[in-house]
Amino acid sequence: SAPVSVAVRGLHFAYPGEAAVFDNYHLVIAAGAHIALVGASGAVNSTLLHLLAGLMAPTAGGISLDNTPLTADSASTLRQRMAWMGQKPHVFAGSVQSNVALGRGQTPAQVQTAMQWAALDEVVQARPSTALGEGGSGLSGGEAARLALARLALAPQAGLLLVDEPTAHLDSDTAERVVQALLQLAQGKTLIVATHDPVLAVRLGRVVQIGGGL
Repeated sequence: SAPVSVAVRGLHFAYPGEAAVFDNYHLVIAAGAHIALVGASGAVNSTLLHLLAGLMAPTAGGISLDNTPLTADSASTLRQRMAWMGQKPHVFAGSVQSNVALGRGQTPAQVQTAMQWAALDEVVQARPSTALGEGGSGLSGGEAARLALARLALAPQAGLLLVDEPTAHLDSDTAERVVQALLQLAQGKTLIVATHDPVLAVRLGRVVQIGGGL
């Protein structure tokens, strides 16, 4: 998959009844760049990720991916070139295998390979056929992060990885393993990570400081 370039121009966004989160904000990210979004407010970082994913619409201004404007009409097509890793991945009631595959048509062998790559197969309660409860009860933060990594590994068509606080609530050893896996997966792709983790931020090629009311 080819890496995706990102252009944010004149972005304005405000939640109803609140002050603007972004006001005439500009950001250009070259295809294949690895970026850390760092700011005082995690909500601001996450808001920008949601806007880039087309999950929310700007009040004004625009976002383009590979020079294609991100609109309500183009979002579903452009989203096929993205992969998302949230800090609290949603786990639904069902097998581990189905939680990793997400109905994307991969073979059991492909799912197993992704799980092994994310070291999810080392987790006793994460065998492919193990049933998980709604919300992932029984999985630790590190195990949930591994589940999210396995999902990313099953999105080879994605040239843009949007990652929200991947090391939040993880111990340092687990965080290091997650970061190593993420950077390996991001080779040849555009990676945008919202993080408060200074150790992770310096591992990426560029740090973008974001503050409220930009």
